[in-house]
Amino acid sequence: MTIEYRTPMLLQQIMLWERGFSREVEYLETLTGLFLGIDFNEKEGYFCTPVDSFPFARTGVDGIHYALLTDFGLVKDLDEAPVIQVSPMDLDRIQLVARNLHDFFSLHIFDEQALLNDYPSEEAYLESVRKGEAQDLNSKWFDHDRWKREKQKVLNEVQERFNLKPIPNPVQYLQEIRFERSQQITTLTEDSLGILAPPAGAKEKEEFFASVRNLQHTFSSNKTIIERHANELLKMGRTHEAESLLARLLN
Repeated sequence: MTIEYRTPMLLQQIMLWERGFSREVEYLETLTGLFLGIDFNEKEGYFCTPVDSFPFARTGVDGIHYALLTDFGLVKDLDEAPVIQVSPMDLDRIQLVARNLHDFFSLHIFDEQALLNDYPSEEAYLESVRKGEAQDLNSKWFDHDRWKREKQKVLNEVQERFNLKPIPNPVQYLQEIRFERSQQITTLTEDSLGILAPPAGAKEKEEFFASVRNLQHTFSSNKTIIERHANELLKMGRTHEAESLLARLLN
């Protein structure tokens, strides 16, 4: 069954707000530190971007982007979809970073650096933040004071308009949500996502979806196998996933 997904309301609201408020903080390249936008007709993308996801934000660096994961249709509402980070240049290309979009913006806007590395502890993360600030303060090319003033304006706005607040202990939050997902996975895959249990009686689909993930993880170029998987996805009514698989591995 094909699901008609819609742009999450929070994403729409933030994009609309950005267009109007950007004049207030002109030193910031973007208000959220991201280039936002979701195109449901766009099928091409990086080979490793899961076909059962919809990219909605780019960092502008090394192809790193964020996407809303549907788990092959288990998630019906993108407002509640888990958020993943896709880093095409890294060995660990896929990472779960938020339970939903609200948590993602709460984390990214207030603690952006928490998503840049896998920190072993809150202390290690805070030390990285302190070093980054020290470098900015010593830079001749970066006006840290102006950046900080404008960044604070953004933080005040998102708290008031969208009820976004800092997530306490961001490193612990990331560890917790990844552990929670690991407990829900019933079939492992070569990326970090795995497959969640489908409805009763659909074990063969579970193994098939795992095979799709592995094709992407290994950047398969086997046209016969890729087309066979795409055809099976079409039979299941998963048109977006089928077209994305073909576009990302064969184009």
